[in-house]
Amino acid sequence: MTADTPPDKLEGRAELAAAMFKAATLARLEVLILSFEFDRTLYGGEDFVDEIKRVVLSTERAKVRVLINQPRAAMKASHRLVELGRRVPSRIEFRELSDERQITQRGEWLIIDQRQFIERRAPDSLVAYGWRDAALQARAKAREFNELWEESQPSTEFRVLGI
Repeated sequence: MTADTPPDKLEGRAELAAAMFKAATLARLEVLILSFEFDRTLYGGEDFVDEIKRVVLSTERAKVRVLINQPRAAMKASHRLVELGRRVPSRIEFRELSDERQITQRGEWLIIDQRQFIERRAPDSLVAYGWRDAALQARAKAREFNELWEESQPSTEFRVLGI
């Protein structure tokens, strides 16, 4: 996809979850997730988590970083990706956005190897957009993610669980 190619429009939760799974199947070294509530139906499904596990076990350089806006809401139910993070904490990290960013940053991002990404602009939106093979746009989104990551702190909710 080039800079002038429009992204794929993803409508509804099922289509978004399918696109996220498909993106995860292409991941090799890095998965970046920014999520409002770290929705179990999007990030905790067995197939998605199996792909994340494949990535983190494939090479020592592989990393998964998860930024969560509302960690208390995320911890209301068990989550397969959180359980995987417990087993491989050196490869899967969880942080929460700063208080200031929690107010302004309400979207969902999945960035894969700085080559593709999926964005939903609000947690209750039924529409998301996916960019495949869009390194320029994905690298820009990854830089934005890294800035948020540097401002964030480890989530106390996840730390209580030993993460």
